[in-house]
Amino acid sequence: MDDEVSDNYPRLLEDREVVVARAGERRQARLRGWLDGYDGPRPLYRIELFLDGDRYTGTAMDMFASLVRLRRQLEPDGWTVAVQGARRDTFPSGMTRDMDGGMRAYVMRPGQKSSIDDLVDTLADAELEQIGTIEEQQAWHAEWWAASKARQ
Repeated sequence: MDDEVSDNYPRLLEDREVVVARAGERRQARLRGWLDGYDGPRPLYRIELFLDGDRYTGTAMDMFASLVRLRRQLEPDGWTVAVQGARRDTFPSGMTRDMDGGMRAYVMRPGQKSSIDDLVDTLADAELEQIGTIEEQQAWHAEWWAASKARQ
């Protein structure tokens, strides 16, 4: 059948070197992002980071959530990953998660509504100064969301 060829999984979406850092130390690590296939109608995404001979993996229903699961493994040892999805001021919308698999997220600017111009690729490089912990990112998002609701 013709459909058999079009559904080859896992499908590699990202494969490159990224900066990881802790306590002033910077290193290069290999980052790979995959679409593993579908669990019924829901996609399964996986992200892998190869650091110092270890492989860290996060799997979820979108790439942003996979990145969060990966970061939960790295943060206890002080590691951060310098990608846009780890910035303290980025977060995906429900629509980017559903339609784009969490491959893009919005930069949330205080006092402003996000627009298409604020979209960044979740796994694209970011400056280390922009990176926050998962807790900081969730707090920023909660504050931004509350402020946006208050403006309505």
